Amino acid sequence: MKKRKEKAILAHLLFSLLVVIGVSVMYNNTHYGEGIGWIANESYEDTPEFAGQLKSDIDDIFNYVKYKEVFETNGKLDYSKFIIRVADGPGTTKDFTLDEMIRHAKSQGYYLNEQFKVSGGHPNKTGEDLNYQVVYRAYEPDFKAAEPGDSFQSIDQLSYEVLSHLGNYYRFYYRFIQNPGNLKFEIQYQNTDKDYKLYTNYPGKTVDEFKSLGKYLYVTGEALYVDSNLTSVPKNVSPELEKMNPYNNGNYHMSVAVNTSYPYKDAYFQAAESFDQMRLFFIVGMICLALGILGCAATLYMMVLLTGAPEEQSTSPLMKRMDRLPAEISLVLYLAACGIALLVSQLILFKIIHLFLSTEVWYYGELVLKVLILYVTGVSAVLSLLKQYKSGVLWKNSLLNKGLRTLLLYFKHHRFTTRIMITYSLFLIFNVVMIMAFSFLLFTYNDLESRILMGAVAVLFILLDLWVFHQMYKNAWQTDQINQALLNISNGNTTYKIDTRLFYGKERELAENINHISTGLETALQEKVRSERLKADLITNVSHDIKTPLTSIINYVDLIKREKIQDPRIQGYLEVLEQKSQRLKTLTEDLVEASKASSGNLKLDMTSIDFVELIYQTNGEFEEKFALRHLELVSTLPDDAMLIEADGRYLWRVLENLYNNAFKYAMEHSRVYVDITKEEDKILFTIKNISENPLNIRADELTERFVRGDVARTTEGSGLGISIAKSLTELQGGQFQLYIDGDLFKATVAFPLKK
Repeated sequence: MKKRKEKAILAHLLFSLLVVIGVSVMYNNTHYGEGIGWIANESYEDTPEFAGQLKSDIDDIFNYVKYKEVFETNGKLDYSKFIIRVADGPGTTKDFTLDEMIRHAKSQGYYLNEQFKVSGGHPNKTGEDLNYQVVYRAYEPDFKAAEPGDSFQSIDQLSYEVLSHLGNYYRFYYRFIQNPGNLKFEIQYQNTDKDYKLYTNYPGKTVDEFKSLGKYLYVTGEALYVDSNLTSVPKNVSPELEKMNPYNNGNYHMSVAVNTSYPYKDAYFQAAESFDQMRLFFIVGMICLALGILGCAATLYMMVLLTGAPEEQSTSPLMKRMDRLPAEISLVLYLAACGIALLVSQLILFKIIHLFLSTEVWYYGELVLKVLILYVTGVSAVLSLLKQYKSGVLWKNSLLNKGLRTLLLYFKHHRFTTRIMITYSLFLIFNVVMIMAFSFLLFTYNDLESRILMGAVAVLFILLDLWVFHQMYKNAWQTDQINQALLNISNGNTTYKIDTRLFYGKERELAENINHISTGLETALQEKVRSERLKADLITNVSHDIKTPLTSIINYVDLIKREKIQDPRIQGYLEVLEQKSQRLKTLTEDLVEASKASSGNLKLDMTSIDFVELIYQTNGEFEEKFALRHLELVSTLPDDAMLIEADGRYLWRVLENLYNNAFKYAMEHSRVYVDITKEEDKILFTIKNISENPLNIRADELTERFVRGDVARTTEGSGLGISIAKSLTELQGGQFQLYIDGDLFKATVAFPLKK
């Protein structure tokens, strides 16, 4: 693992070097700043360099025309031509020829070098011979002195000046006349067929032949536009042609063309070749930059993966001493190392760079070194923090975490009211300080700096108020979330949970406690449901197991009775056996039915039932039975039919259980009241009686299983009748309620009225 990381670091350094090479090649390219479109869409002839070179050469052409008139006679250099006129005294002048100026220059040691520049020193401007006023210069006929002293020059200065202009003439003549080049030109001023002036290095060619060379420019004295395919046409062409016109007419033209196939190795050829090289270098730089960036990204990704990974046969991540420091101290140390490296670079390394680079690229070399230092220290710091993060100690060991935990000690264990008082006090103090500072600045200073400072104070004040509003809003939102959670839990949604990640401080503790309550309630509810299910299964299984031997007992008792035994004592025993076995059978059936009713495991056949008619039938069924205990059935029933939606079989069982309950527990020689009333959209059936035994029990307890009003259990009954009646009523969509007032027992069954 360690070797893989070292290889990744080495590869990252190599790719970083490739990035530096690519950026350096592109940055130092002459086309830097033009984007990349010029690579595919631009040729040398479209570049500003070509336009600048052509403009310079056109200026030289005009200078050549001027020098040709100054230095030549009949197309040849004439050393005897008058060139300078100076004032020799009051009213007297002296003329100097070209030959005299050249010989004087030679006497002073001046000469033309291979580049046709004047060498041999410069004339002395402090000599005593500055007493000639220059009246006329053939090469500058329109010269006007800006100051009176500018008209006076020595012969040395004049000879140096003449030699300089002669060097310009020779340089152009050498480049474009004597030696063939890619630039072709022709200027012609014509007065008559025989009276004209022609200046050219491409004689006898037509305009179309000039245009066929490549880039061209054609100007006539009669046209108002310049015929050219150049991207940029020099603006001084027409003015210079008009200025140099010796005939004062419009019969002149100028043709300039550059042979873009570049058959001659002149300045254009070299510039075009350099352009192609720059294009190639730029493409190579782009490729290096792209490969370097991709390689740096890939190797950096590998370094991130390998940083903090455990070594072979190691169980904990690598943790160097630097990585064990708190994150803030590590960052400070890396910043200090970066600062020291930059200082050393400025004091030593920059000077070493200056030894190897030209002055023009000193800034770039220094910039590259600074970026490399920042990049290396930055990557090292990030990898160190990443190692701490993977080790799980980045936040744990940080000074910020320790400071926050220390600060929370002053707030976390205080009550809500105390925290609000402390927070509001701090907020109030800050507001008072800000208002005082703002008022002091407002009434004390009126300058611009003070106004800016007041604006900063006001902005800080507003930001703090907005932050306090945000905190208040967040606390209110947290309170709403807690209230919503309590409302859901109180409505029976015990699975509701609060997302505590959005809470802080005491509110988070409260939200977590509510979640614990919800979890506890849900667990208890699930346990209760599971317990009820187990109880129902137990009752069903036990009842089923009892039913088989019980059926055998009942059958054998019946068989014995058929033997017609005459012994009255045995007959009494058989009667007891039959009664108890039948009671046990009824109890078993009630248990199964109670279990099914409470669990809802019953199939209902809901139909429309006339509740009034059903009560009449039930009264008829139990009237004779009630007479056995001298109970008088008093009914108050409406004459009209009242329809409800219910299962007739199970509704009859509800009524049967209620009537049987009255038969068993009502006081003898009393009345049992039965009535049906209509309340809004409901039908209420009520049965009331006076209990024979004291009802020292709550009404809700009577609806539980195996609970009887006869606590002494002197009467027959299983304690399941009321529970079954309640479960069956609710299963059919009705409501079942009991009321106990002293010895008065009252049961109410309500169903929605079917319209």
